[in-house]
Amino acid sequence: MGLAHPWFLLALPLARRARGLDRLVIVLLVLGAAGPQLPLRLEKTAVVVDLSPSAGYAASREAAGLQVPGAFYIGFAERSARLRSPAERRTDLGRTTRPQRALEAAVAAGADRIVLVSDGLWLDRPVSPVPVYPVYVEPPPHVGISQVLAPAAPREGEVVEVRALLESTTRARATVTFAAGETRQTRELELAPGRSSLAFRFRLTGPTTVSVGVKSEYGEDRAEARLRPLEGGLALVVDDEAAARYLEAAGWKVRRGRPADLAGEPDLLVIGGPASSWTPEDLARLEGYLRLGGGVLWTAASRGLFFGGWQQTAIFEKIPLQPEPGRGAAVVLVLDVSGSMAGENPSKLRRAVDGARALVEAAGPEDTLGIVVFASDSRWLLAPRPMTYENKRLAEERLLSLTAGGGSQMEAAYAAALETLRNTDAPERWAIVVSDGQVAEDERRRLLELAAASTCCVRTIALALGANADAGFLERLAAAGGGEFYDLADPRALQQTLARLGREAFADRELSGSFPVVPQSHPVTRGLENPPPLAVLMPARARPWASAPLMSEDGRAVLALGAVESGRVAALATDLSRSWRGYEGASRLMANLARWLSNTPARPGYRWEDGAGGRTLHVYGRFDPLPLAHWEGKTVALEPTSPLSYRLRLPAGFDRPVRVSSGGRTVFVAEPPRGDEWPDVDGRQRLAELASSSGGRLAAGPPPAPRRLPEDVAPWLWALALALFLLERWREYAVG
Repeated sequence: MGLAHPWFLLALPLARRARGLDRLVIVLLVLGAAGPQLPLRLEKTAVVVDLSPSAGYAASREAAGLQVPGAFYIGFAERSARLRSPAERRTDLGRTTRPQRALEAAVAAGADRIVLVSDGLWLDRPVSPVPVYPVYVEPPPHVGISQVLAPAAPREGEVVEVRALLESTTRARATVTFAAGETRQTRELELAPGRSSLAFRFRLTGPTTVSVGVKSEYGEDRAEARLRPLEGGLALVVDDEAAARYLEAAGWKVRRGRPADLAGEPDLLVIGGPASSWTPEDLARLEGYLRLGGGVLWTAASRGLFFGGWQQTAIFEKIPLQPEPGRGAAVVLVLDVSGSMAGENPSKLRRAVDGARALVEAAGPEDTLGIVVFASDSRWLLAPRPMTYENKRLAEERLLSLTAGGGSQMEAAYAAALETLRNTDAPERWAIVVSDGQVAEDERRRLLELAAASTCCVRTIALALGANADAGFLERLAAAGGGEFYDLADPRALQQTLARLGREAFADRELSGSFPVVPQSHPVTRGLENPPPLAVLMPARARPWASAPLMSEDGRAVLALGAVESGRVAALATDLSRSWRGYEGASRLMANLARWLSNTPARPGYRWEDGAGGRTLHVYGRFDPLPLAHWEGKTVALEPTSPLSYRLRLPAGFDRPVRVSSGGRTVFVAEPPRGDEWPDVDGRQRLAELASSSGGRLAAGPPPAPRRLPEDVAPWLWALALALFLLERWREYAVG
């Protein structure tokens, strides 16, 4: 017997002062206060049996052989349940091993200690407030399917990839079978211990269930994935009727529209028209569309791509094709800014500046443009440089700062322009002279000699501005320089004339003829066999960050693809209304290209994440309206976390499919992953860690027998003292 508070025994002498039964009452009260404890109660033992697939029947057989007096039994896998006997088998507790819930259930049922029969194959770090005595069982060899990965929202008609994750605890030969509708595939392979994956590709023609089976000497396992294709995507086509027809043939919903219609956020955008059709607001909307995961295709229709001036916009850097190097033109504008240019309202200088700005806008990044101005003397307003977006803005800023004043000395400016142009290697080199004044007689001869000496490589174009211009001399200057002369008596024609000259000088020229095409290996070119030659081709090359799955035989890029921010872009250097007419592969190419372009972060998808707080479903994509989640009769709105990202928090161990919808239609069904039942861990070590942290131990044999636990007998002593006290009082009453 033990005493919790032995110092109370010091009060026992008080009993001497009492008489009769009162003396015994005091003794019992003092003994009770001292906290006497006797080993009267046997430890209550919970035998917790691992019924997960990895433990198999081994844990049940081991538990049935244990001799544990007075034990009760709990079985567990992903969930836990009371068992009538250790031999009872339960197959409804899940496919993964989650011991924490079973330990908590045992403690809640009053267990003083826990005997855990398990293989220790789990990823959790369970804890227990009572000692745990594990009994280790060796897991059997295993070959199975860990998970089947399938695209969340495939499109009908595209080739999809389903991947089976295989797991093996030993080296084994296995047969893996995939089946999807009438498509079947069987593979024989040698599996090493650990994880491996196997891909299965097929063309999706409608809702399909993909079943995967693996068979080995250690048994069979099966799993499946359900694929529900998205409805036909919506394509906005601007100015390319041929592309619109091909997309309709591929099952896409096509809207023939204007740039302003991009506000509706289609799945795909095709641009076959000029950049001039797009306002600054439209271009800003296009930038935002790409940031949010849009897919854009530029085509070289008659007014599209570089024919349409897209190289003159800020978004040109996001187009995966650029004009072939070496085809750019070099132009120097020799501009009169003498005092006479200030006459009239608006002034001739103002009209010249507007015309020069039109010339600047006509140039592309591959073109070189310089501006030299003259009055009493000359200076470079803009030294010749490539007309990138930044340099165009610089040219515009400097042109707007010009003022008129001084005489009219052209020679130095014209000579500087010719010298600069002679030193370039551009195939087209133009000097454009704009003047409204008279040329001094002593200058005329020298100017004509300069023009004639440069005709080998530089073309001089002269514009006489206004009625007072020296038209006769400027006409002779243009003739000597091998160019054209324009007599603009009405200065209002200057802007239009310079804009037209810019288009002529900087124009991208298509090549007509017969251009054999060489497809490269890429999902976009799948099924494109022996394509006929193209009838027209815009000379272009792919940007360094882009790929070119279609090339001409002489090495030019026909199609270029790339990723920009969250979106995807493509550029086609031919006009499908004139090339490949009647070729079936053109429709297949457009279908493949549309699927590739629309497969961006804006396309719906999902992933599962397990954490300490439970299981989270992360959903991605562009939804209009916002997505809803449905499961077990519940409907909740998904929580936005960032653009194109949402989440749904669920309890730990949640294993039900979740249907995600938008606008009343199902987008996809998110199947939770199968649990990791065969993790690559040392099960014996996991059991030893649990035993050590709880105060138990991992024994080589059966667990120790239950002990007798100290029982507090003070309440019994106090009850007896009360009874004797009452008896003594009754006796006194009876005698009195």
